[in-house]
Formats: sequence, structure tokens, C-alpha cells
Amino acid sequence: MIYGLYLSGQGAQLQSLRQEVVANNLANAATTSFKRDLVTAQSNLPFDSERGKPTWVYGNLEAMPGGVTPAGVTTDFSQGDLKKTGAALDLAIQGPGFLRVADGNKSFLTRDGQVALGPQNQLVTRDSGLTVLSSSGAALTGFDPTLSIEVRPDGTVMQGDTEVGKLALVEPQTNTELTKFGRNLYSFSGKLNLAKSETEIKQGYLENSGVHPVSSMMELIESSRVLEANVNMIHYQDDSLSRLLGSLPRK
Repeated sequence: MIYGLYLSGQGAQLQSLRQEVVANNLANAATTSFKRDLVTAQSNLPFDSERGKPTWVYGNLEAMPGGVTPAGVTTDFSQGDLKKTGAALDLAIQGPGFLRVADGNKSFLTRDGQVALGPQNQLVTRDSGLTVLSSSGAALTGFDPTLSIEVRPDGTVMQGDTEVGKLALVEPQTNTELTKFGRNLYSFSGKLNLAKSETEIKQGYLENSGVHPVSSMMELIESSRVLEANVNMIHYQDDSLSRLLGSLPRK
């Protein structure tokens, strides 16, 4: 087998994954608080060099020699730009941390602060109707729909002079414990800590998506061209191999 076929196959696999990830990022360029994903890659030593002795190279995808392979998909949790809306139930998180929400069976983390009053006068997410949890882990409920709501920078929720509760502002020990669930929810494993003291809620603001459409489109075009180049090399090398085999004498 021509060694270059392996290398071109690896390059095509990597660029195919990269296109999927960048396309998903672009689809969420307007999604509130969306965090873009990044494909990481790793270079590999040739099969013999990695094992320190000449040996047979297996002809399967699990043992492709050399080249570049995907190392995984990571999420960029950088702070997004804040957009002023002026709406009392638009909340943005400035600094590291997440709001804690629940669907009745499982809790999630989110930075999407678009909330509303639910049918039982409880605080819910506007997009999916998930219950917004307080710092005690209970639902934030008991609101008077005729009164305005004030959310202080530390997450304390007020109606007039009455404190209704306090938002659960938390963060995991490391972001590697988070797994994306949908567009801007995260399931988590491990212990949650209180968000850092510099983290605050900004009422009347929303956090923009972390995707920059122009640079993402340029990345998608670049990836498409690299994928095309690798596929063309596969065709070229396959044709060369066919010609070589066809030139061999036959009995």
C-alpha cells in the first residue's frame, strides 16, 4: 500500500471533523451565550519510529502510521461581549460561572440569562422553560407578577424591599467536567463551587455568542480546500497504484 494514502486519509478525516464543528459554530452565531467548539489535532510518529523497531504496518484505520489525527473537540469558554437590552429579565454573567437550571429530573448549567415568569410565578428559562434554581438548590418562586424584579450583581433577586431568593452562581472545578447539551446547556460531573467573587450578574444585558462569523467562514473555506486537496491526493495515489499493478507481468 502506498504510504501517502494513509497520510491523505488522515488529513481528510481531520478536515471533515473540522468542517462539522465550524459549521455548527456558524449555525449558532446568533445564539445567546453560545461557546464555540475547536478541533484539536495531534501529529503522530511513523509506525516504526513510535514502536522503536521495524515491523509490519497493519492496514486498518486504528493503526494508521504518521500524519495528523484529531485529538478531540474542546470548547472555548472565553467571555463573550455583552449586549444591552434594557429588559429586566435579561441577565448576563460577567466573569466565570454559570446559572443552575433543572428540568425536574436533572440539573444543568447555562450562561443564557433569558428568563421569564412561569405559570406558577417561578423563574424559568425563556427558551426551554427550565426551572431556574436558587443558591439553596430550590426553585426561585413566589414572585408577584404585578411588581418589577430587580437582580443585584451578586445574584440576589428582589421585588420591592423583599428578597425573593438568590440565583445559584456556580462553576465546576475544571471546565473539562462539562459536556455540551444542546445549544447552551451543559451537563456536569464532579463538585460545583460558588462562582468567584469577581463574577456578577448584569441585569438588562445578554451575553453574545462567542462565534465570530467572518473568521469562522474563512476557517470553513480553508478547511474545505484542504479537504479537497487530500481527497485529490487519494485519487491520484490510487490511480498510481492501479497503474503500477496493471504494469506487472501476468502469467
